[in-house]
Amino acid sequence: MLHILTQASLSEADFNEKIDFVIEGFITKRMITMVYADGGNGKSWLAFALAKYCAIRMTQVFYLDFDNPLSVLKERNVHDLLIASHQNLHYVQRSKSPLPSYELLKTLSENATAKQFENMFFVIDSLRDFADVNNEAKIAAVMNMLKDIREAGGTILILGHSNKDGRNYQGSNAIRNSVDNMYRLKKRELGSNDSVGVILEVKKERAAIVDKAFDINPNSLDLIEVDLIEAQATEQDIEFVSLIKNILLQDSQLNKTDLLNKAGFAKDDKSARARLDKYDGIYWQSTKRHTRIIYQLIQSC
Repeated sequence: MLHILTQASLSEADFNEKIDFVIEGFITKRMITMVYADGGNGKSWLAFALAKYCAIRMTQVFYLDFDNPLSVLKERNVHDLLIASHQNLHYVQRSKSPLPSYELLKTLSENATAKQFENMFFVIDSLRDFADVNNEAKIAAVMNMLKDIREAGGTILILGHSNKDGRNYQGSNAIRNSVDNMYRLKKRELGSNDSVGVILEVKKERAAIVDKAFDINPNSLDLIEVDLIEAQATEQDIEFVSLIKNILLQDSQLNKTDLLNKAGFAKDDKSARARLDKYDGIYWQSTKRHTRIIYQLIQSC
């Protein structure tokens, strides 16, 4: 009997495994990543795009969708963009699943041995369709199943929902305690008209993940990373940047006081000074000369 324990014991070779990313700083292989948001912010579009991205780079992709009805999947052209285009992508929807969601996960968990799920990507859409997220015991059981899949090499993305104020995820502490990485997703209001723009803010991390921003083309599901500073810009930020850039195109070097005056701001305007600092090194460069700070436009922008 003891050979079961000795064979299962960790060895030195087991500690050679390094953190590996599917997308650098975002989706970590062999870990559980959760993304949560209110409905209508782009969670499913992100998951679709990630499923396509992983289908090109990983052995198998399993999208377990117990949330979206077939009518929505048809409207979003999931068949042509995902299913028909990638033979290694398997889209399991509620109406075609041979088992209820919980039993389906249980079956996967029972078969999660050794490296059974190595280089495979699993999408759970959404978590509340697999168990009552507010029931500690039930959701803990689901999370343990997902851990089994993870330990067998699986890379897992969970889609979750926000609570009423939108600041935190919906559900018990067992969820946060079990996932490796967690993001809050927000929709980019100033994104491109023909794309779905999202910003992802780190809420928990066990790997070197960082805040990210993406544009998703709904007609191709292409995932395009966007500069985070640009993605987080407000309409007022964009107007300010445009104004300052135009001034520095006319006067190549200006000190802070003159620059703010030409832009129509008082030299002690805290908001204007904060925006100058925020985009320093991105759109313009400041250098200190004696007691003055001189601004110049960065030509590449």
